[in-house]
Formats: sequence, structure tokens, C-alpha cells
Amino acid sequence: MGAAVGAAMGACQREERIVRYKPFLAGIPEAQTQTPAVGVESRQGDTTELAPEKLVIENPDGTRTLVMRTGRHLMWHIQQTLANDERDLFGAQVLCKATRDEFAERGMSPSAAFDMLKPHEPAIAKLFARMPMGEHSPSVRQEMVGRNVMRVKVSGRAAEGLSPFRGFDMVLEQGNWRLRWFVR
Repeated sequence: MGAAVGAAMGACQREERIVRYKPFLAGIPEAQTQTPAVGVESRQGDTTELAPEKLVIENPDGTRTLVMRTGRHLMWHIQQTLANDERDLFGAQVLCKATRDEFAERGMSPSAAFDMLKPHEPAIAKLFARMPMGEHSPSVRQEMVGRNVMRVKVSGRAAEGLSPFRGFDMVLEQGNWRLRWFVR
């Protein structure tokens, strides 16, 4: 009996296959790598790679809903709302509830946060340029600083010359990341 089991086990070989592999330079035309990309053409359900037109949902009533499944999406919406002077949209959808509540406690509208950040738009653009892949950029450190609150901060040499901000805190609310505030 033991010989039969041993023979059957020897007949079973382990099969390995690569289901998905995306080299770092895979998205660059004519880039060559030792191992070609596998399974990156169709990533259904992957919310991290959304085209800009899918980051904004146009509702039937004419309003828009911002989609921020990653820190990178949040960064894009911060830049877009600042650049397009969309105070109300910034206050209503980019900011997290805790930040909106803090502004309300001070007798201020959440869109006042937009007014505070608008003069820092070039500094925010410089910060975001140092994190081209959002929270997954090589020079970025992430740490949980509270319940559903992630700090995303540029570190090391990449942080040199950044002023006044070196990162931001983001809060996960109902499946979307929202801005808590910028950190120094």
C-alpha cells in the first residue's frame, strides 16, 4: 500500500505558472525586459488604475461624484479641484468628514479649507511631483496614524526643498480616500 501511495505521489508534479507579472517599465513603449509582462492587459476590478475620465461620475442630475480608491486618485482630485477653482466640490467631496466637522466647529464652511490651500497650490504640485505613483512611490512612507487614517509622507532626499508640506493624511470613508490635511 505504501509503495502505491509513493508511486502515485511521484506521478503528481507541481505545476507553476505566472498569472500576472508587470515589470517596472512595462508601460513604456518599446521597453524591453528579461521577462515580458503577463496578464496586465485586462485587470477587471482593479480600481487602482482608473483613467481620469473614470475618476469622475456624472450623475443624472448634473452633479459629479469623485472616485478616490487610492491616494493617487485623491492627489489627482486635490490638484484638479484647486486648478479649476472648485471650492464647493473640494469642501464636499475631497475633504474627510472629520476635517469638515472641524471647520464647522470653528464657524467656517468646509470650502474655506480650499481658500487656505489655494495659495499653496504650487507647493502641493511640487509635493505631488515627488510622489508620481502616489502612496506607492519609492520615496514615500506610509503609516497608519489612526483608525482608517493613513499618513503618506515623502522621506529622505526626495523631501529636500519641500515646503511647507512633506505629505498628507488621508481617511478611508465609504470606500474612498479623503483628505484629512497636509503634514509638515
